[in-house]
Amino acid sequence: MILMIKTCRFLFAGILILCVGSIKAQNGSKSDHYLFHFNPFSGVKPQGAPSQRHVKVRLDFGLMALFIANDPHYTAGTTASGTPYTLGLKLDIPIQKNAEILVGADYMNEEFNFFSYYFAPHYSFLYNDSLIYNHDLQMSELQIPVLYKINFSQENRNIKTFYLTLGWAYRLLFYNNAYITNPEASRNTFVWEGQNDITSKFPLFGSTGSGLIEAALGYQHNALRNGNAWFLEVEYRLGMSSFIYSGNEQGSNNVEFTLNTLSFKFGLRL
Repeated sequence: MILMIKTCRFLFAGILILCVGSIKAQNGSKSDHYLFHFNPFSGVKPQGAPSQRHVKVRLDFGLMALFIANDPHYTAGTTASGTPYTLGLKLDIPIQKNAEILVGADYMNEEFNFFSYYFAPHYSFLYNDSLIYNHDLQMSELQIPVLYKINFSQENRNIKTFYLTLGWAYRLLFYNNAYITNPEASRNTFVWEGQNDITSKFPLFGSTGSGLIEAALGYQHNALRNGNAWFLEVEYRLGMSSFIYSGNEQGSNNVEFTLNTLSFKFGLRL
């Protein structure tokens, strides 16, 4: 009996020593191998800072719809002809977190025709509603815009962004050609052809210069790594001055008309 009691005491003492040693070993391993943080994200940093915005070059090409309004007393059947188009080259200059200034140049080519009078040199004018002559007008413009571009979201953080542009442009009509035919003639339908027959009603820096207001809504697909992008844009241009078509350099027609455009563009920002 006494032997059994001693044996139990030795077993209990051995178990107690093993438990105490295990607890010490666990405490030591935790202090050596584990770090505890009240805020586990305090030391975490983003994997890549947003790229810096730099001055970029924008190239664009677009097709246009023409909105022409002229005097119905002197013209009839006004329609666009050919394929009106526009080419653009601009600098994209960041000025704010979500905004840029766009400056550069746009080339525009337009063509349209209508029926009107024609009076040969040294003939008297008789306006008798005989609008049988077809006047085909071709125009080339150089426009110098200054635009404010506002992005609806940060373009250096988002692959897809939408934006709005609004601004003013100087409009210079540097080439125009009038080609007049008589569709009712039996043999030779050609009547007259000449240039420099169109001027601005309210000239600015020259007889063919004027101003216009333009606004656009666009979608831009961005490369976050370098800031390059491609974009689609719908742009409307409203002329601040109408044009005057004098008519075969004789002033026989003296047609006043407005020409506004709606452009559908595709472009690159490099």
